[in-house]
Amino acid sequence: MSLPHFTKNARALFLLFVFMGNWLALSSNPAHAQNTPGLLLPIGGGYTDIYNGFAQYAIANARNGIVRILILPAPYSTNAEKISEAERAQNLKDAEERRRQVEGACQRNAPETITCQVLLLPLFTRSDAANPAVLEMMSDDTSAVFILGGDQAIAMQALIGTPAEERLAYLRTQGTLIAGTSAGGAMQSKIMLAAYNPNFAPENALFFGSVEVWNSAEKRGLVFGVENAIIDQHFQQRARMGRLISVITRPDLPHLGIGVDAYTGVVVDENTVGNVFGLYTVTILDAETYHAADAVRYVPIASNRPPLVSVRNILVNLLSPGEFSYDLQTRVGQAGVLTYPPPSTIERTFDLRLPPGAGALILSGDISDSLENNPILKRFIELAGGEQANLVVIADGGASPSANQRSAQRYVEALSKLGAKAIVGDAQTATENVTGFVFVGRDASKMTPPTWLRQAWLDGKPILADNAAATLFGSFYAAHGPTPSGDAEQEEIAVQRSFIQGKTKIQPGLGFLPITLQPQTLADKRFGRLFSLAYNHPDQLAIGLNTNTALEITTEGARVLGDNGIFVLDLRSATLALGTNNGFVIFNGLLDVFAPGERVQPEPADVNASYQPQPTPALPSPEPTAAPTETALPTATATPAPTHTAIPAQPTPTPTPFVQPPASALPQFWGLGLGLLLILGAWLWSKWRNRR
Repeated sequence: MSLPHFTKNARALFLLFVFMGNWLALSSNPAHAQNTPGLLLPIGGGYTDIYNGFAQYAIANARNGIVRILILPAPYSTNAEKISEAERAQNLKDAEERRRQVEGACQRNAPETITCQVLLLPLFTRSDAANPAVLEMMSDDTSAVFILGGDQAIAMQALIGTPAEERLAYLRTQGTLIAGTSAGGAMQSKIMLAAYNPNFAPENALFFGSVEVWNSAEKRGLVFGVENAIIDQHFQQRARMGRLISVITRPDLPHLGIGVDAYTGVVVDENTVGNVFGLYTVTILDAETYHAADAVRYVPIASNRPPLVSVRNILVNLLSPGEFSYDLQTRVGQAGVLTYPPPSTIERTFDLRLPPGAGALILSGDISDSLENNPILKRFIELAGGEQANLVVIADGGASPSANQRSAQRYVEALSKLGAKAIVGDAQTATENVTGFVFVGRDASKMTPPTWLRQAWLDGKPILADNAAATLFGSFYAAHGPTPSGDAEQEEIAVQRSFIQGKTKIQPGLGFLPITLQPQTLADKRFGRLFSLAYNHPDQLAIGLNTNTALEITTEGARVLGDNGIFVLDLRSATLALGTNNGFVIFNGLLDVFAPGERVQPEPADVNASYQPQPTPALPSPEPTAAPTETALPTATATPAPTHTAIPAQPTPTPTPFVQPPASALPQFWGLGLGLLLILGAWLWSKWRNRR
């Protein structure tokens, strides 16, 4: 358009206004400046099942019609300083396969107006991280970076303090999305879990110092990673509940943990965690609200072992796909527009009392591999009469009747060596002279609850129930066998799919106590069964027994035996719902860990409580170990099942609530509109001046 006829001063003012309007329009265009940091998308492991979810967020972050995605394969490396040419070639070949898969997912999900450009960054060592050619690929128009799985410790050694990490941090400030699976997810926590320390694994992760934590300038996660929580991956798949609890209860670390399961991702936007995508769940543990970390105890077990973590009132939140989120700052869960803050106080009681005259119960999580001179067996002999103990051992749930017979005989031999009289028996064994029963089982799906034992128990006969037999003594039990080993798909079904409603077969138990039980919670990765029992019967405590642990219940109450901790999951005050995948959603459940020798009784949960923390034990010297590269498993599907919900049903999730649009039209039109208003104002001012 031509300029209107203005006076000389008015023309100068008009040009100034036009310049200001255009400058505002340009400066508000995200192609020139981005004020909101890019999203973080930690993924718990795997590839195929999370590609579509990742691609949708990357596409929403397109720049000028192009989705530019960089694949970062640094976790593939075996050494951060130097690798052989053969390893580099193999790593590039493997990473190229992932690049093609990401590109395919982008193309499947992108509209016709969007172009996908997926590039592989050849970055494996520190020298690569300073290579100008690599840095040039990390251009300002990058929509997303996808970090592959492998070894997070080596990947961070290759990146810490390098121009590449600096460039990644800058890109994120400009709105670039940072995603990563397995090791790539762990790296998105600034305080990073590197590995288990030597001689530690999931089954003994509750011992203090079990985890190598990187929390220094030289050893850490990505500099822009989540700061007020610690991320763990392959969470339920690899039974990492114990290790995350042992970390978030340390005084020098954040008291919030985010456990992302395999084939599952979650979106972190500033302080909000939500919009879960993929197959399963995200677990959030809060040891801050009720001061669980302040009140943690360190219980000595043996002189040659570190102390065991004992803790009360950890808040448990589970998120599944749907409009569910959690605020890391306020520590409040949200479903849609509804929020679910934890109560300021919770007073609890545990109903772990025997009927008058009933025999003592010892419910153990599996002592079958440590029967010789076993202290749990010794304690049961004491309860059953000591030197006068006359015991009957019954086995069930084996591969065959002869297998049951062999199993029972092993217990008989162990009891006999400890001075008790013991025989292999069955339901027809006379009980007049019997002073106690030992009931053992391997596979709960093959067992029949021994209802005939109830009367003997009520008459005062003590009972020891081991492994799968123990779970039958609660009100309900999960009728499943041991977790399959050697078959990844079957293990996934047993471990992770048990967090999907209806995937755990729950049957009535003997009901000796109004609780549910699950043995081998850590060693056999059975947290899904424990959560299924608790979710479907939230009015009852769900107790997770571990290998070589037991719950002893007498008229004096309940206490822990053995050499490891047990879990008590309490959903009586929790809010429950289901995700769009039919996965569990839980707000404000409570989790306790009790150590051997401790009474199993609750402590008040109070946000205003004050504790004098115990001195922290000395940590063992860390020795980093390499984690295996992850391999994708076949896609799983969920079948709808009946729901138990206290939250309105949620619609199918979309990325919209957490997406940072890369080129919002609103700021551009705001700047342009302001410029036009200024032009109009200048013209009106000139006309008014000319009339004077």
